[in-house]
Amino acid sequence: MKNAIEFRCIRENELGLLKDFLYEAIFIPKGVEPPSRDIVEKPELRVYTDGFGTKSGDNCLVAIHDGKIVGAVWTRIMNENDEEFIMVCEL
Repeated sequence: MKNAIEFRCIRENELGLLKDFLYEAIFIPKGVEPPSRDIVEKPELRVYTDGFGTKSGDNCLVAIHDGKIVGAVWTRIMNENDEEFIMVCEL
């Protein structure tokens, strides 16, 4: 099928793409200057990509179209005991 999208687990040599997709996920309101791409190197964002794949709760699927990775979705389970745990909000 020509327009088919394939999904598969990310490969180790593709993990560097997570920073690119993290940058693309940043909400930028209309009329606001986009941040520099190095924003993903800030500690509060690096927790989502650094060492990805080394923890048991790390999972990632990539979407492939015409042989090219066009999207990614990943999860990382963090808890209060993790050194890099950041409380997003307190309800």
